Amino acid sequence: MKANKIHHGRRSFLAIAGLVLVTAAGVAIMIGYEKLRDAWLEQCVVRSMAEQVEIESGKMVKADVIAENLGLRPGANLATIDFEAKRAAMLKKIPNLRDVKISRRLPDKVTVAIEERTPVVRLGVRGVKKSSDRVADTEGVVFLCARGTGLLPIIRETNPPGAAPGHRLEGRARAALRLVEASREPDFQEMGLLDVDLSKIDYLSATLSYGSRYSTLKIAWEDMDEPETPASNASLARQLRHTKEAMSTPAGEGVSVWNATDYSYPGRVFADTKGKL
Repeated sequence: MKANKIHHGRRSFLAIAGLVLVTAAGVAIMIGYEKLRDAWLEQCVVRSMAEQVEIESGKMVKADVIAENLGLRPGANLATIDFEAKRAAMLKKIPNLRDVKISRRLPDKVTVAIEERTPVVRLGVRGVKKSSDRVADTEGVVFLCARGTGLLPIIRETNPPGAAPGHRLEGRARAALRLVEASREPDFQEMGLLDVDLSKIDYLSATLSYGSRYSTLKIAWEDMDEPETPASNASLARQLRHTKEAMSTPAGEGVSVWNATDYSYPGRVFADTKGKL
């Protein structure tokens, strides 16, 4: 009986001793981990922006704006910045940016490269002469840009203040963008599309500068206001091609208004002698 108690006591002592040793080892590991973590984090601190941070900025969005939005400043820790979340927030906040690429070089260097949107069309409101500085790219994303856009075609919206920066062109405005894009193709560049008016219900009204004369083109095509499809794009190309052919004939030299709204009959483009827009 006494021997059993002694044996049981020894087992209890060994269990407690083992638990103490395991706990001590765990504490030691945690302390060691914390020290290693602190040492690692210390290496990731930005001490020199010039030496540790490289930002390939653009024409519209400057390096200091990018750095501020990503939280890159002296004293910042690269290991604790949630770059993906800040990247997403910056793209949402600054519509001029098409993409932001961030590359970490452990432990203490980072490179940021941005891709800006390229404006292909200006946006205005019908009847308003003052420029809004709103533009859109080929994806239909609206943003602000005044520099170097003076010669771009204009889409004239009907409802002020028009599509807001950060939004995408939709419906009739998107159709107008498709017309502008198609007019930039080599086959149609000489038609000289200057602007597109969205005020009509059944068609777009475009101003053309063909050769030395100006004219108006009333145009519609298959599924004009729907998302583009190969069939819709082909319909638009046919309308432009037949319009160009008609304008280039001797009889077309004195025409000021062209009607290309009947896309049910390919090639049916005619002079609108009534001249009503």
